[in-house]
Amino acid sequence: MNGSRLDFDTDSSNGPAVSSGTSPVVFITRRMKHHAAASGYDRLQDYIDGTCIHPVERWSISHRMVSKLLSFAIARSGSAWYNRRNLVTELRATLRWFQGRKQIFHFLYGENDFRYLGYLKSVGRGNSIVCTYHTPPEKFKNVVAKSKHLARADASIVISTAQIDLISEIVGQDRVFFVPHGIDVDYFTPANNNVRQSDKLQCLFVGEHLRDLDTLIKTAKLLNTERQISFVVVTHRARFGQFAGLRNVTTLSDVDDLQLRDLYRHSDLLVLPLLDCTANNTLLEAMACGLPVVSTDLQGVRDYVSNDCAILTPKSDARSLANVLMDLSQDRHRLERMAEASRSNALQFRWETIAEQMRQVYSAIAKT
Repeated sequence: MNGSRLDFDTDSSNGPAVSSGTSPVVFITRRMKHHAAASGYDRLQDYIDGTCIHPVERWSISHRMVSKLLSFAIARSGSAWYNRRNLVTELRATLRWFQGRKQIFHFLYGENDFRYLGYLKSVGRGNSIVCTYHTPPEKFKNVVAKSKHLARADASIVISTAQIDLISEIVGQDRVFFVPHGIDVDYFTPANNNVRQSDKLQCLFVGEHLRDLDTLIKTAKLLNTERQISFVVVTHRARFGQFAGLRNVTTLSDVDDLQLRDLYRHSDLLVLPLLDCTANNTLLEAMACGLPVVSTDLQGVRDYVSNDCAILTPKSDARSLANVLMDLSQDRHRLERMAEASRSNALQFRWETIAEQMRQVYSAIAKT
């Protein structure tokens, strides 16, 4: 897409694994840079036959001209995350709309990319729109200030039951479907020989987005003199200073995918205090690697864990979290049982299963 030619061709198929069994699927997708290569919601497109429209990486003169001419559409979008890249992505989807009939346009990140394509429903052609939403309700209200356009989608996918009420108010309950986030259980696996390397309880924390770092730090401080418990914290380097003086904390940043998987495999426990969540990649990755979980008692967590593999503590309660870790440090047999349950629990979220649930949604809207 070079020069001044008005070129908004859509991307070709990426060779997905499984046929959708319904109408042709067009994924409007994006890759989140902080996700591991084997993780992230865009992996869904690898398990359902379809074509993909990705955000433009190399901007042509035509892209710049059109996005400038239509800058008013960005200003009026009412979405904090809708920018010129999202606009161009929707323009590419618009061209694809007129290239076929009875297609399903699935916006994998509806908060980011879906704004104006729904107006084409009046044109006909029998095409349908599906949007998946990832943002917790309170944050969603701030991100998507204007939400009427969401009702133009034929189906809204939520990845936590905590989202159902809010999205139902906007689009109607009959068009909201809970389809969980998936995980690649063939990549994220337990170690073949998980031999303990230390008598300490090694607690792993990963991430930054909506993480409750304050509670994690308070917990580490409460346990700073406890020699049997240590923390490995994988987060942004700018956060390292907050852990200064804590001898029981090791901070890491910029770990590659293999290093991250090894950390999951060789830690004793995922400790993940959260401010809010829907689905959480770290949680799914850890469980798939057979890691027991201690996290915050939120609906977005309860949707993905079982009582056998996880212990949930009240939000912002460092004392409760510290007490749970103390108890687990003295109960290795329980940790072993939780580890087995974590792996077993993660298997229900394998992408093959989630893709089949999504195909059922596609079939349902194709019949309406």
